Order: sequence, then structure tokens, then C-alpha cells
Amino acid sequence: MEASSKPTQTKWYAVKVLFESIHTAGNSYHLNVDDSIHGNNMKLFEESIILVKEMNMELAIESAEKVAKIAEHESTNTYGEIVKHQFVRSLHVFELNDDDVTNGTEIYSRFIHVSKENTSVDVIKRYYPEVLGDDGATE
Repeated sequence: MEASSKPTQTKWYAVKVLFESIHTAGNSYHLNVDDSIHGNNMKLFEESIILVKEMNMELAIESAEKVAKIAEHESTNTYGEIVKHQFVRSLHVFELNDDDVTNGTEIYSRFIHVSKENTSVDVIKRYYPEVLGDDGATE
């Protein structure tokens, strides 16, 4: 069997991508109400993990970025604002260890390096503040 006739091996990859929600001014009353309620001007970003099967990490990123660009869309929110859900960039790629994706397959993982003084609570507060209760408690 010649090397050129060897079947190509594809693997599953989970690619983390970032989207930004871009709001256009629609109803100026809403913008003023939001500013007075929230006291700041917040932006919304979304992390999304896209599963692709490719030959290598570079191709996996390319495939995931194509999927992310296709997923871009615009909609009108309840305040009459046009909201554009726009792909920003790929953030990370993770090769799955399993060839078959089944119940319980790990599709994404990353290591977080912090100083020895940091506790798990510190990590949660920094990287995952959205899971904290209103009182700042982790449970």
C-alpha cells in the first residue's frame, strides 16, 4: 500500500469562538432608562463552543470560523434596537480524546494558571463571576 493511498484521519475538535452583540440606537428613551437603571454602559459578548471534525487544529479553526460567520445575524430587540450578533475571533481549540462523541464525552477543557495564593473561590470570582450569587457566595 502506497503512502498516498493511506486514508486520512480526521479528529473531533471543540473550538471556542467569541461573538459580540452590537446594538444600534433605536429608542433613545430606552438608552436613557438603561443608563439610569444600570449606571453604566455595558457590552454583551458570547463565548460559543463549536464542534468540528477535521484533519488538524488549523483546519478545525478554519471550519469553526466559517460556521461562526454563517451564524452571524441581526434582530430587533423589544426596544426597537437592531442587534447584530457578530463573530469576533477564535479563542481556543481543543482536540477531543474520543473518536465517538457520546453521552459524557468531554468536548472542551482548558487549564487556568494562577498563583499559589489563589483559591478556587478566587478563580471563580475572576473567570466565572456570573455563577456567583447576589451576595458573592459560590454556592
